[in-house]
Amino acid sequence: MLTQTEPYRKVFPQAWREAAVFGALWGAGEITLGAFLTATRIPLTGVIMACFGVIILTSGQMLIGRRGFALRTALVCAGLRSLSPGGLIFGPMFAILLQGAIVAAAFYILRKPSIAGIVSGFLVTIASILQGLIVKLFVYGLDLWLIYTSLLAKAEDLLHLHAGQGWLAVGLFFLIVGLIGSTAGGFGWRLGVAALSREEQLRG
Repeated sequence: MLTQTEPYRKVFPQAWREAAVFGALWGAGEITLGAFLTATRIPLTGVIMACFGVIILTSGQMLIGRRGFALRTALVCAGLRSLSPGGLIFGPMFAILLQGAIVAAAFYILRKPSIAGIVSGFLVTIASILQGLIVKLFVYGLDLWLIYTSLLAKAEDLLHLHAGQGWLAVGLFFLIVGLIGSTAGGFGWRLGVAALSREEQLRG
């Protein structure tokens, strides 16, 4: 005989219920904090939100431990993001799905959660910067690339740098952004470990 919760469990499997909880938390942050940062034009908003997403995903992956959790959570979050006042904004939605795919792949390939959290954080924040550049190039064309390179050359002249050294500064910038993401990923991993330990204590 079916209990009252059986139909609910069949329609919403456990894996999706878990993803819904973390996806809703992530989506709420995207809609509120993300919208606020975008409206106030705070620099590197994408990196900040990427770090927020990585913390949600890595801590949740540690706590849930189910394969594909990160990608399912990203799907839920992207769905909620589409309901924001701005409507269907494909840039942020694609970024969310990409973050989920990166974290899911990192935990699947690397196996060791601590390393997976750090690596996924590094890659997610780098991807957030690259995505913004690619979208702008797609919208404005190669002329924007020429503007970027000319500005970089002028910066080299002003700073009395040798030709090509400006690209080293760009590389250093990406490295710093990646390290910020790695810190977020490591924090998410530690948060998940602490939550898992607390859960085991309560069960014991």
